[in-house]
Amino acid sequence: MKHASLLILTLACLTAIVSSCSKEEEAYPSIITEMADMYTNAEGVGNKITTDAGVTYTVTNGIADLAPNALYRILCGYVPSGNNASIYQAQSVYYLRDSTEIAKTDPTNVKSAWRAGKYINIYLAPLTQGGTQYWGFIIDKIENGHAWVSLYHNQNGDPKSYTQPTYASLPVDDIKDIQEGDIITLSINTFNGIQTWDFKK
Repeated sequence: MKHASLLILTLACLTAIVSSCSKEEEAYPSIITEMADMYTNAEGVGNKITTDAGVTYTVTNGIADLAPNALYRILCGYVPSGNNASIYQAQSVYYLRDSTEIAKTDPTNVKSAWRAGKYINIYLAPLTQGGTQYWGFIIDKIENGHAWVSLYHNQNGDPKSYTQPTYASLPVDDIKDIQEGDIITLSINTFNGIQTWDFKK
């Protein structure tokens, strides 16, 4: 069975080390950490981010060796300066695709879910042994301006050894046949039962 594509593209976890304070007690940069879309140029350098608040920055320390002219979903720590930003940390985020046709809801741990910009963001803590798991979303029902959506999760035989902090984003515009102001109910099968959240589109 063909699995849904779950990441726009894969981004290795990147960390830039912030210099320690000097003897003159130089302050650390004021780092902002949030979800963002990162865009690459024709040379495969991530040179622009747009935050969930809709603010776009030119990246001064572009991330190289990526696919050209591509979009990556990331959780990043950055320092803004006018229309520019320096990225200090970047972690890949699963971009959830419609996986209704291969619906599967293996249990997982979930920490939180929130609406931001054009996404519903989810902080997960799946049990893993370093294997590959698959993520997406399932449209259960749409009726009278209300969409019921479940998290697609395929454990894929990965042993449940330890938790791995994982982030995912569901693009609300990919839920068709609902309008601005309609309700989206997200359900996630956890080890403690089904948890649900209500959001407005």
